[in-house]
Amino acid sequence: MLGAIFRDALKNLSSNLLRSGLTMLGVIIGVASVIAMMAIVEGGQVWLVSSIERLGTNLLFVWKKRLTIEEKRLFAGRNLKLRYDDGFAIRDRFAELQVAPVIHIEGHVKAGERDYSGRITGTSPEFSPIRNFHPADGRFLQNSDLQTWNRSVVLGKTIAEVLYGSTSALGEQLKIGEHRFTVIGVMEPKGEVYGQDRDEMIFIPATTALRFFTGGDKIRSMVIHVPDRKQMEEVTRKLHQFLIQRHDGVDDIRVRNQGDFLGAVEQTIWTFRVVLGGVAIVALLVGGIGIMNIMLVTVTERTREIGLRKAIGATRQNILLQFLIESTTISVIGGCFGVILGIMAAYGFGDFVAQSMPGGGDWGAVVEPGAIVIAFVFAVSVGIGFGLFPAMKAAKLDPAEALRYQ
Repeated sequence: MLGAIFRDALKNLSSNLLRSGLTMLGVIIGVASVIAMMAIVEGGQVWLVSSIERLGTNLLFVWKKRLTIEEKRLFAGRNLKLRYDDGFAIRDRFAELQVAPVIHIEGHVKAGERDYSGRITGTSPEFSPIRNFHPADGRFLQNSDLQTWNRSVVLGKTIAEVLYGSTSALGEQLKIGEHRFTVIGVMEPKGEVYGQDRDEMIFIPATTALRFFTGGDKIRSMVIHVPDRKQMEEVTRKLHQFLIQRHDGVDDIRVRNQGDFLGAVEQTIWTFRVVLGGVAIVALLVGGIGIMNIMLVTVTERTREIGLRKAIGATRQNILLQFLIESTTISVIGGCFGVILGIMAAYGFGDFVAQSMPGGGDWGAVVEPGAIVIAFVFAVSVGIGFGLFPAMKAAKLDPAEALRYQ
């Protein structure tokens, strides 16, 4: 019986292909919108997470906290800075951790007639493995460079090209401020991450930066690698407590783990999912309203047919099922076309969006099977929901009145 009703539904829909196609259009656009938008959001998440992890995984970031005027007055005469030897203390206390100090200097670099003005980073050998950033030519900083305040410099790929063109920079001399340095390495291409070009970086030994440029022992921050991801929260807490003890009980530092940044990314992505998903769902609801309107017109057009069916023995349930299957069939077929269109739009429009974003071309849409299932099920539900009212209206028609309908 269901098979006969389904065949009859297909026959009725195919008898007016243009109207059926226009009715399906709302469902097709709605399903395609859900899939395409969710795929682009997922692609953006993959790109953001990979961008963060491309700069190292299982990381902790330590930097000096900005204190209020009252806190500065309260803690006057006590430790209010992050020091270079804090890194050694952390290594002694937590032997499993890798620690790299970070000292930022704004300086002028000159090599022959070419020059560059920008940020110079003073750090240690641990920075390279921690940040997953390795030299393509030569070497990175070594402990011997720090121990002897060596005036060695490692250049990012772009900086090396700016200062030396196509000529190898290894062994060449340059000046940072008034101090002469020797190029010992050129870093691998890293590209732009979060708007910062990692190929425009210059590295010198942390001790050299302190001695020749900043003076004292104050550093900007530290980056720390934790071997076991599961221990990130525990290490963060213990490290924070340890540094407060070292700083005379003053809570003048912040410790954040990479999970905090990933959590912020996830929260942002969820916001986009809700907003874009809501827009796409509205499109599906509009498609459902279109189904309901067309089905109401169909009921009106086929009033005499309904009366005849009831006169020869069709029950309310039969009539209800007939029109409900028609509306559901529209949703199912429209949903299938919408899935195909959505996947095509996701990859096509996703690539366009990727090219328009910073670091464009590195990411695109990621079509999740779950998004396809959700969109399709919702489309079918819309068809059933919005087709129910016209079907109930048809089922309640009085046979005698329906047969007299002109």
